[in-house]
Amino acid sequence: MNFVSALFLTGQLILPAADGPPRLDVQQSCKSAMKLDPQTGSVDACMKDENDALAELKRLWTTFPAGDRARCTTETSTGGAPSYVELITCLQIAQDARQAPKN
Repeated sequence: MNFVSALFLTGQLILPAADGPPRLDVQQSCKSAMKLDPQTGSVDACMKDENDALAELKRLWTTFPAGDRARCTTETSTGGAPSYVELITCLQIAQDARQAPKN
């Protein structure tokens, strides 16, 4: 793979999420979660958590490195039900790991 191809592929992974968080179908995710474990709460409570996480992501999106945004977006969107809560958690863990003392 040459440099131009690598740059193009990398750009494809990052550009969709460069302006802000990706669009995720979290309503379907919340409905699926409630079917798996009805004791966890309601679809409305799940949607509130997802909307709160999305608001936080919109506020902080550009503070996370582009590589972390691309990796976490891919992980969150691959298989299973996508979640803004999962996405922001992934980004925060990556950030915390970078700031942890290297012992």
